[in-house]
Amino acid sequence: MHRAIGMFFSLLVVTSLWCAPAFAEAPRLVCLVSAVTGQAKISPADGPKKPLDVFTRLRAGERLELAKGTEVQLAFLQKGTREIWTGPATVLITVDGGQSPDSSTPPTVDKLPLRAKPAGGEASSILTQAGEQATAQVKTREVTLPEDKPLSDEQRAQLADVEAQVAQMRQSTPAGDVGPDIVLLEELTRLDQRRRVGEELKRLRAAYPDNATLANWENQ
Repeated sequence: MHRAIGMFFSLLVVTSLWCAPAFAEAPRLVCLVSAVTGQAKISPADGPKKPLDVFTRLRAGERLELAKGTEVQLAFLQKGTREIWTGPATVLITVDGGQSPDSSTPPTVDKLPLRAKPAGGEASSILTQAGEQATAQVKTREVTLPEDKPLSDEQRAQLADVEAQVAQMRQSTPAGDVGPDIVLLEELTRLDQRRRVGEELKRLRAAYPDNATLANWENQ
């Protein structure tokens, strides 16, 4: 009897250890790809390598492989910074930024016109679960857009400031660089402007009809 009970608990422990990874949280989303020039691939933790495209959300632990001469821009929204990496390089994505053991040059880092996020990640972001839900509101024309959250005078001023900076970014941003769009989506999500987010996503999906990443953003 005691032996049978012992075997039962042993099997229970083994089963728990076997199933634990299935219940573990997915690695944290930490940045988005805002521009790709050249040949770049992503090595996900749970699948084969695939070409890297703009609007791709990247998780901590994923790796990018950049061919010689390739340039990739990564928007780390919670940090409010953008990193520009040039190949050849292998770039490991971490919560603190990209890291590369073989890059001959460090990345160029500059500031994004984003509001600081509270400690602990309480603010809504397109890199959080709430933000993913917000950006998934519009998949078809039949979806009814939610209403925007009413803004205070201070919040309206903040949004207007970011929109003005985004307009300046667009003037100097080359075709294919979606950095301004990402910044605007992030600010609208932070302020819970869900109708505006939906309208922006409709516009972007029409502008980038072949971008499967953007079309299926909510499934990443």
